Amino acid sequence: MSGSPKLAVQFDGVSKLLAGRQILDKLSFDVRQGETFVIIGYSGTGKSVTLRHMVGLMPPDEGSIRVENEEITTMSRRELEIMRRKFGVLFQSGALIAWLSLFENVELPLVEHTKMSRKKRAEIVQQKLEIVNLWQDREKYPAEISGGMKKRAGLARALALDPGIVLYDEPTSGLDPVIANEIDKLINRLKREHNMTQIVVTHDMDSAFEIGDRIGMFYKGSMIQIGTPEEIQTSTVPEVQHFITGGREGALSRRATTAIIRGVAPGMLSQRSLEAIKAEAPVATAEPGYVLLSEEEAEAAGVAPAEEPDFPTERDLAPEETEGPVETATQKPEPESLEPEESDT
Repeated sequence: MSGSPKLAVQFDGVSKLLAGRQILDKLSFDVRQGETFVIIGYSGTGKSVTLRHMVGLMPPDEGSIRVENEEITTMSRRELEIMRRKFGVLFQSGALIAWLSLFENVELPLVEHTKMSRKKRAEIVQQKLEIVNLWQDREKYPAEISGGMKKRAGLARALALDPGIVLYDEPTSGLDPVIANEIDKLINRLKREHNMTQIVVTHDMDSAFEIGDRIGMFYKGSMIQIGTPEEIQTSTVPEVQHFITGGREGALSRRATTAIIRGVAPGMLSQRSLEAIKAEAPVATAEPGYVLLSEEEAEAAGVAPAEEPDFPTERDLAPEETEGPVETATQKPEPESLEPEESDT
């Protein structure tokens, strides 16, 4: 149909039974090209299994999976290997190889999958590390950098082959709020500047509301609701409200509320929060009974779109020296697994 958005990924009636348990149950959803699609849901419900199906690491028992309009469930092993190059994956741990420098970690996919000259590889590595603001740290090893820097280095490696689609498995887990915000801003910048399709699995609702164009709630093997951040915030589906508020229905965090009211769309606040703003009092925690503000009302209430605050970067907060022993190229511990973690079946 004319005017319909192009689709990067399509799941249609996908089911998977593992160890006698129905993990995916006629799962259907699509991801549009150039959008950031966020998948939320309780632990152990099958979100990571969904990602494995998406890149052809697991075949479905039934249903169709299409990547850029190509059916992948009938592909040969060689065809799947080629298809996977369309994806970049940022694993939860970063999955950096401990005895390789950041430069060498990012270069690895180029060595393994291309016949580029060393000079051309170096140019690409520099470009990707500059995107994540780590070029000056290129000679450091994973043991010498912080958790947030490992995530950014892992993202640079995921971008090495210029994938059209990037998958993120819990990109802000284990990070403090300031560094998590830096990761969110990086994800938004990749979409804005590179028109990248991004699929993010996360439990961090603050992050989900900050980065998501659409959010899908995964529950009992299927998507029970897909919508914009505003639509998910005001959902009347009990399971959705229970999850996004951490079991405290209506109690969105300040950062989540700020993420929703900022931007081009009109803001959305609870009645209590709106009254607090008008009274020039501190913003109250969001509660049931939301008020949808027009752009004029939002501006009058002081919640009109604004520039993002200039948060300190991770490097500003990092200590000059790292305590404890540092791994070098001569110390070769076992590499981190390149497979996604098994924490989310």
